[in-house]
Amino acid sequence: MPQNSRQKGWWLWSKNPVALMLWPISLLFCLLVLIRIQLYRWQFLKSEKISVPVIVVGNISLGGNGKTPFVVSLVQLLQQRGFQPGILTRGYKSDHEQETTILSQSATSDRAGDEANMLSELCGCPLGIGANRVKSASTLIQQFPQIDMLVMDDGLQHYALQRDIEIIVQREQSYGNGFCIPAGPLREPRSRLQQVDLVVDRDGSELSEQFGFCWNLNHPEQQCELADFKDQNVNALAGIGFPELFFGALRQQGLNLVSSRSFSDHETFTLQDIMTFNQAPLLVTHKDAVKLRSFATDNIWVVPLELTLSDDLQYQLLSLLESKLDG
Repeated sequence: MPQNSRQKGWWLWSKNPVALMLWPISLLFCLLVLIRIQLYRWQFLKSEKISVPVIVVGNISLGGNGKTPFVVSLVQLLQQRGFQPGILTRGYKSDHEQETTILSQSATSDRAGDEANMLSELCGCPLGIGANRVKSASTLIQQFPQIDMLVMDDGLQHYALQRDIEIIVQREQSYGNGFCIPAGPLREPRSRLQQVDLVVDRDGSELSEQFGFCWNLNHPEQQCELADFKDQNVNALAGIGFPELFFGALRQQGLNLVSSRSFSDHETFTLQDIMTFNQAPLLVTHKDAVKLRSFATDNIWVVPLELTLSDDLQYQLLSLLESKLDG
C-alpha cells in the first residue's frame, strides 16, 4: 500500500471490509463506464476529429503512474525527429479548468496548473489547457498552425476527442485491489489494457530514470549534482501521486534524509508548509517547484527527474506513429 494512501483512500489498496462493502457500487460504476464507451462507438455521444493526429498518454487508474514525465520524453523524441507537437492537458486543480489557457515558448501561468507549467518549461512547445480538450485543441491549432501533432497528457477517458494512438503508462502497484472506483482505484476495467496501442511499464526496462542537475529555486542559475548533498542533512517535500517513490529515490542516492513530508497530488502550498523545515537543504520535485516559487528561499533545491526511453521503446513509438499516419 502506498504510504500516502493510508490517510486518504486507504481502502483502495487491498480487499478489506470497506472495499468489499463498496464493491457492488464499483460493479455499477464499471457497467456505466462500458455503456459510455459503447455510446461513443455507436456515435450516440459526439466524438470530434481534429486536423492533426492525436496521441493520448493515460492510464486506467488514479494518479501517480508517471504519465507526465513520459509525455516530456515523448514530445522531446518527436521534436528530435522533426515534428512540431503541441500538448493538451486539463490543468487539474488550477481553478480555471473550465476555461481554455494557451502557453507557448516555455511560459507559465497561475491559470495553468502545476503539470501544465512544468510541461511548458521542459518542452517549450505550445500547450492547450482546459477540461474541454476539443476546444483546447482547436484553439491551439488555430493559434499555432505549424503544429502537426498533439500529445494529450491524461485524458484516456476523454472520448469527446478522437485519438489516433492510445498509450497507457502503468505502475502495477497503482491498480491496488483491482476494483473500480469507489471500491478501488480503477477508472476503467483492466480489460481496457487490451484495447490500447501500447502499454508501457513505468518501472520496467523500457524506461530508465535519473536525476539531472539540481537547481536553486531562488537562484535558478545555481546548479549542482545531487551527490553534492551527500555530506549534509537534507529535508524533502513532495505533492505527487506517490511521494514515497521520490523520498526512496533520494535515499538510494545515499542522502541523509532527516525529514520528509508528503502532500496530496496537486497540493496548493502555503508559506506555513515550508516554514516547518529548518535551514537545511529542502529538496523538491519540479512539479512542486512551480507552485513554490512565491515562497522561494535559498535552501530550496529542485531535483529534476529525467526519463530516458530505451532504443526499443523509441522504435516501437516511431513505428506505431508511422503505421497510423500511413494508415
